[in-house]
Amino acid sequence: MAQLHCKIGDLAITVKAEIPANLGRIVHIIKPVGIESWSPYGDVYVWWVESLPGSSNLLQYTYADGTVAEQRQGPVPDLLLRPIVPPKNFTAVSDWIEQNCAMPPDIAMGAMMACDYEASRAGSKKKSN
Repeated sequence: MAQLHCKIGDLAITVKAEIPANLGRIVHIIKPVGIESWSPYGDVYVWWVESLPGSSNLLQYTYADGTVAEQRQGPVPDLLLRPIVPPKNFTAVSDWIEQNCAMPPDIAMGAMMACDYEASRAGSKKKSN
């Protein structure tokens, strides 16, 4: 098996999608699902992911009976994802935002969503202690 693009805990962006509305979605990698048959790609490694909390961008899934559902969580093949990694010499995506104010709007939106998500996770960890 080829090396995986993502790992548990990563924020990732969908770079390919069978359903066009899912392209460019930012998700949090929650847990492995394992190898599954995923048309048209065949047997691939799949992650269980979650759309960022507070985002209106839910994942869309089409089922065998033709129904379409929007879900906050669901499976996504690793080959359709790329992790969001801050550039070298930056400790967080927020550092990049502060020093690059002329980002393209789609990157700025994704980066801000990623920062908001990380802040919400940090807040929930503090509350549970």
